[in-house]
Amino acid sequence: MRLRGRIALVTECGTGDTYGVVWARALAREGAAVVVADRDPARAAAVAAELGERAAAVALDVGSQASCDAAVDAALERFGGLDALVNAHHLWHELRADDASDDYLHHVLDVNAVSIVRTARAALPAFRARGGGRIVSLSSIGAWQVGDRLARRVAETGTIPGLGYPASKVLENGLTRLLASALGQFGVTVNAIAPGMIASPATLARLSATERQAFVARTALRKLLRVEDTVGALLHLLSDDAARVTGQVLVVDAGLVMLG
Repeated sequence: MRLRGRIALVTECGTGDTYGVVWARALAREGAAVVVADRDPARAAAVAAELGERAAAVALDVGSQASCDAAVDAALERFGGLDALVNAHHLWHELRADDASDDYLHHVLDVNAVSIVRTARAALPAFRARGGGRIVSLSSIGAWQVGDRLARRVAETGTIPGLGYPASKVLENGLTRLLASALGQFGVTVNAIAPGMIASPATLARLSATERQAFVARTALRKLLRVEDTVGALLHLLSDDAARVTGQVLVVDAGLVMLG
C-alpha cells in the first residue's frame, strides 16, 4: 500500500461517485488515514463511516480561511499530523453557465481557484512540522477551452458569455505553479489533475448524450472516462514515486486536449 501511515485531508466529498468520494476511497485502500471534509457535515460523516475507523469527518467551507484552518486542526487532533491535502472541491454541477455578471465571475474564481490558496495556507504549518507534504487539486481541461465552442457562441450571440469556469481553471493551474515555487523549500509538492470528459454525476446531469458523444469522438482513445480513471494519477502524485514532481498539471483526458 503506497500511502500506509499517511494522513490526508480530502475536500468536498459529497455523495455518489464524485471525485472527492472516489479519491477518498482510493486513499483509504492505499493505507492512508482520511479526513473527509464537506460543506454538509452529514455527507462528510457518511463517507467517513464507509471508510472505517481510519477516517474522520469535518465540516468545511473553502470560502472561509477560518473553516480551512479548523479542518486542518481536526486532522491534527484526530490523527496527529497531515501529509496530504487533496482539493477535490469545484463548482460545476451548480454552475450558472448563462450568468455573465462580474459578481458571479468573482464567485466562481473564488470557489474553484482562490480557495486552494486558503487550504494550502491552512495546511502549511502541519506540513512543515512533518518535514514536507503533498497538495493535489482538481483542475479541468476547461482551462484549455478545447475546440471552437466559445468562438462559435460569441458569433451566434454577439456577446461574451460567462467565462467563470474556464477562467477559474486557468487561474487554478497558475496558482498551482505559484504555490509549487513557494512551498518547495519546505518539501511540499503542489500539482493538479485536469480530467477530460468524465462520466461524473455532475457532467452526466449537465450534458446530453449527444454532447457527450461529440466529445468522445474527438479523443484519441474514443473513450468516455470515469472518475476512477483519474485515481492512478492521484495516487502517483501523492506517492514517493512523485517526490520530485511539482508544479505540474497532469491531464487525464483520453487524448482530447492534444488533438485540439
